[in-house]
Amino acid sequence: MFLITTSRRTSNRVRSFVRDLWTVLPGSDKFNRGGMNLAELAARIRQSSAEAALVITMFKGNPGDIQFIDADGHQFLTVRMGSAQLKREVTSDNPPRINSVHSITILSSENEHLLSLASILGEIIGVPVHEASEIVPLGPEYQNMVTIVMDTLQSGKILWTHFHSEDALEIGPRIRVRSILRKT
Repeated sequence: MFLITTSRRTSNRVRSFVRDLWTVLPGSDKFNRGGMNLAELAARIRQSSAEAALVITMFKGNPGDIQFIDADGHQFLTVRMGSAQLKREVTSDNPPRINSVHSITILSSENEHLLSLASILGEIIGVPVHEASEIVPLGPEYQNMVTIVMDTLQSGKILWTHFHSEDALEIGPRIRVRSILRKT
């Protein structure tokens, strides 16, 4: 389990992005941070028995970074977003209710940052990470599951998005990762 929240001062678009991320990552807990400082956030992580918190920051009114914070309050990873599209911007259909994450699928394994991000996210969520050449529908028994898909774009940036496992349709949100900063 992990927590999803925002930086202290945020915009409606960032709050929508957090809600979208929360709906495709079942097992997470979303909360409003308010004026909570880092020590209080760490205490909240420990109290909830979560592995970590994903803190979404704001840049010019849009989602800027996803900061991974551990139970001691240390930021161990920052995913700097180039852009983020909300679910409503990715699909006009009403996406299905998601009850679990099936897996993380990597479409290109040459990018070491992509492999690192997929590995960390898989460990926090508790799902397997595997490689595939394409996204394939898994059938009706997977109707309430999501597959997280990561790929390297021609520009070298990482595309992180979410597909409905049953029919392999993208349900969003869609994140273009500009860079990953790992802290030790």
